[in-house]
Amino acid sequence: MSFLRRYFPRTYLARRNLYRAKTRTALAILTVAIGVVAVGGLGLFGLAFEADQKENLGDLATEITVEGPGGVFGARGEDAPSFDQRRVETIKGVASEYDANVTVFRQGESSLDDRLTSDDFPAQAIGVENPEPVYGELVQEGKIPDDWRTGAIVTELVNSFKDTPLEVGDPVTVNGRLQRVVAVIEDPVGFQGSSGELERVGTSALLPMTLVEPNNEDQPYKGVLIDAENTREADEISNRLETELNGPLREEQAKFGIESVEKEAETIDQQLTSTTRFLLAIGGISLVIAGISITNVQLMSARERRQEIGVLRAVGYGRLDVLAIMLIEAVFMGLLAAVIGLGLTLGAGAVINDVFLGDPMAFQSDTPVYLAGAFGFGVVICVLAGIYPAWKASRERPVEALEG
Repeated sequence: MSFLRRYFPRTYLARRNLYRAKTRTALAILTVAIGVVAVGGLGLFGLAFEADQKENLGDLATEITVEGPGGVFGARGEDAPSFDQRRVETIKGVASEYDANVTVFRQGESSLDDRLTSDDFPAQAIGVENPEPVYGELVQEGKIPDDWRTGAIVTELVNSFKDTPLEVGDPVTVNGRLQRVVAVIEDPVGFQGSSGELERVGTSALLPMTLVEPNNEDQPYKGVLIDAENTREADEISNRLETELNGPLREEQAKFGIESVEKEAETIDQQLTSTTRFLLAIGGISLVIAGISITNVQLMSARERRQEIGVLRAVGYGRLDVLAIMLIEAVFMGLLAAVIGLGLTLGAGAVINDVFLGDPMAFQSDTPVYLAGAFGFGVVICVLAGIYPAWKASRERPVEALEG
């Protein structure tokens, strides 16, 4: 007599019953395993997708943009505050306390020659002070000078509409003065916040600030972009500028647009969390459906084994024994299904990580939580699904069961 049969007869009988109905047991386990994969896999998908989106945000979470009243459309109202040199110096002063990089923009009306314009896409001039932090990584040809006082920077978009593309060193005329193209850049297409597209160039030409006359004397500057060291400092700078620039203004006056991408990133993070929870809910539904399958399997098993249950009751097994045997069967199926599902989930997670993050083993710190949740949910669903069939089987009268 085996150890299991002598000391744990209920467990022995439960294992034997599952072994005797191999096909039915295997199908039930497979159904639950798929449910476990759905819960765990969708959870890992949500984590990988969230990590991918945060990686795409990258350093943008440390950027603060400051735009004049009215944003890209300009100031509204006669008493709108001017985005003048004094306010630019205020911004630089706050940023300097945190060693943050500052890039200043001016929308101008410089006179450009035909080589910087197109019939369909006339180029405008954008005056820029300290362009390296914003455009340095976008340079395709040439180089942005450290001390940029002369020369023009154009985008690949401008060249795409020209029969003879501009190259580094080509002469162009700005305000009657000969300049040369010092760099060709890719137009930045990154995360766009609600403050607008301050750093976008399009078909415009980037010129040193001294070469660009403002198209609005009351608003000589278009905006300022600040790159802080980290998100905490970005948030502090944003709050300081809100106080310095908008604090003294009257309530009815147009305000400066001060946006930290960190705030936008927090909103995206909340949306990604909601998406992950939604995916988990879908996986949970599939696991509940798997639980219904387990209930059906156990009910069929109890009906087919009605006479066997009657014999057990006749030889001294009580209702609690019958209840325990069938519940142990459900636990066995749940544990086996959860283990199989967990292995498949890890494999699916590796594929998901490779697609989104480029590294199959780039599992996130919350991965064990989702795996444990999927494992536990799978077992619990099986146990809950087995309660009613077990209770019904245990209520059978021995004589009626033997007659059935």
